[in-house]
Amino acid sequence: MGHKRKILSLFVVVTMMFSLIACTPKTSTQSTQIELTDQAKRLVTLKQPAQKIVSCYYITTYATLSLGISDRLVGIEKKAESRPIYQMANQKLLNLKQVGSLKELNIEAIAELKPDLVLMPLKLKEKAQILTDLGIPVLVVNPETHEQLVEMLSLIGKACGVEDKAKQLSEYYQTQIDKMSKVKTNSFKTIYMGANSSYLETAPASMYQSTLIEMAGGMNVAKDLKGDYWTKVSYETLLKMNPDMFIIPTGASYTIQDIFNDPQLKTLKAVQTQSVYQMPQGIEEWDSPIPSGILGTMWLHSLLYPENYSFDTFEKDVKDFYQTFYGFDIDQSLMTK
Repeated sequence: MGHKRKILSLFVVVTMMFSLIACTPKTSTQSTQIELTDQAKRLVTLKQPAQKIVSCYYITTYATLSLGISDRLVGIEKKAESRPIYQMANQKLLNLKQVGSLKELNIEAIAELKPDLVLMPLKLKEKAQILTDLGIPVLVVNPETHEQLVEMLSLIGKACGVEDKAKQLSEYYQTQIDKMSKVKTNSFKTIYMGANSSYLETAPASMYQSTLIEMAGGMNVAKDLKGDYWTKVSYETLLKMNPDMFIIPTGASYTIQDIFNDPQLKTLKAVQTQSVYQMPQGIEEWDSPIPSGILGTMWLHSLLYPENYSFDTFEKDVKDFYQTFYGFDIDQSLMTK
């Protein structure tokens, strides 16, 4: 009888041990491990959300600002001092180690910083494997369209454990896009957007700038041009396009007055109606696929449909955007019409 009791007791103990093992949570490494497929179709594995980040690209640095994780940066791209938003949102960025550019990346400098994650554009993809071989995870991004921008933010959000912030941004975008799409019109105004270096270059349909125009409720006069980058046009072609509105991007090397002073453009409809506008300068490049790029669309929408979306409302929306996602008050004098 005693022997049976011993066997029964042993059985109970063993059963309890297996129950405890089954109920014991996984180790922190197992529970926090993150696996992602980046925008270069590479598998990226992180042991836990990244806390030390190197950004090799101004767009990914902008992303860390909008996601509230710029304090995790230990290294950034060159020419940080040329980005006004860094001074406004997080001055500490200007003191960080600058690791290179799209033309030249300092692998040794990155390795010395011992980051948990490196954010890198697709154009630097060949450098990613070098860092990966050194045991440094690299997330390659390619935010060339609005959809790819949203995907990039989602990937960085997951890699850094701030998925909710990335979701909040994407929901904001969709809310604004839905509002702009509700405007009804019998005819869309035609828009021409010049390039940064020349107003005789413009954005074909495949570029983000064309999507910006369409989401704002306009029609890109260059949508039928071939190419996936700024495309050259002649004066003859531009005059034939004859846009209702001429948009100069944020970083342009020319001005509104340069357009008005060009004798070969004097018959252009946009010139004759004084409908040439410079996108706001001194904040960010709103004509680019960056986290605040939606503001460029909203700015253009306010010019196209002022009766539905006033510039005063736009200014308020910009202020709210930067307070919500970047955590600072924007200088309203920078939001020019």
